[in-house]
Amino acid sequence: MNTMLRWSPTRQFHYDVDDLSERFSGGATDGAAQRPWLPAAEGRMEDGTYVIQLALPGVDSKDVKVSVMDKVLTVKGERKADHDTAGKDYFVREVAYGAFERNFTLPEGVDAAQVEAKYARGMLEVRIPAPQAATPRTIEVKAA
Repeated sequence: MNTMLRWSPTRQFHYDVDDLSERFSGGATDGAAQRPWLPAAEGRMEDGTYVIQLALPGVDSKDVKVSVMDKVLTVKGERKADHDTAGKDYFVREVAYGAFERNFTLPEGVDAAQVEAKYARGMLEVRIPAPQAATPRTIEVKAA
């Protein structure tokens, strides 16, 4: 199983429509800053390990939680503004703040105890050892 990302076409459609709306209206709306944000992610296989990276610029590592339950890897967190954004007269506002959550379906047999996560320079990297492939065993049939 190489595809581990849960993609929502409906959610993506709404983001695309919001982006188009902002571009046509001059981009000075609060839309991007007020809507829930979804960190960009990429997943790959590397030396028998699934590697998922999420771009979390401006997020403090203490505000990120990674968990595994029922074959689902969940990354939750929050990007907090380092300044007061209320009542400001923005001419451009594209940075979204607030909570986020990403879920990734894991293959059967993943050992949750082996999952590792590290955070550096705004990038979260989660490493998940791939489960060992089941090897068939031939059973000798004995005559009775």
